[in-house]
Amino acid sequence: MPDLSSIVGDLDRLMESVQREAEQARDRQRDPQLEAAGSALDGQVTVKLSPDGRVNELVLADEVMKLPARELAREITSALNQAWAAAKSADPAAAAAAVVDPAALAERMNKLRQESLDNMSRITESLTDVMRKIDRRLDS
Repeated sequence: MPDLSSIVGDLDRLMESVQREAEQARDRQRDPQLEAAGSALDGQVTVKLSPDGRVNELVLADEVMKLPARELAREITSALNQAWAAAKSADPAAAAAAVVDPAALAERMNKLRQESLDNMSRITESLTDVMRKIDRRLDS
């Protein structure tokens, strides 16, 4: 049967692993190579989305500015939808990460890890004290 200190060590390693994964997700969001792009009107309307789904860039050729507002809006929407679909199909993990703020998650995981370690240390100390008292009573 494992002792409490090895359990605490296992929990620490698990929490550290989860924290590392959250930090990697945060870093992936900052990777410009994970941008998704879409276009309409033979490239005259282009949209680039960041991994978290925000629009990084919207480029409109001068010629499209002459289009009626409704038609231009429809083409921008088409380019946005194409970029969104590209992001979703290219990296499902990035699409899922768009819903979560990885930086906040990593920070919360770090705090949770520390709280867990502190709690487990207190529990270990309490159990050690109880065991010493039991040993003293048995020796008497």
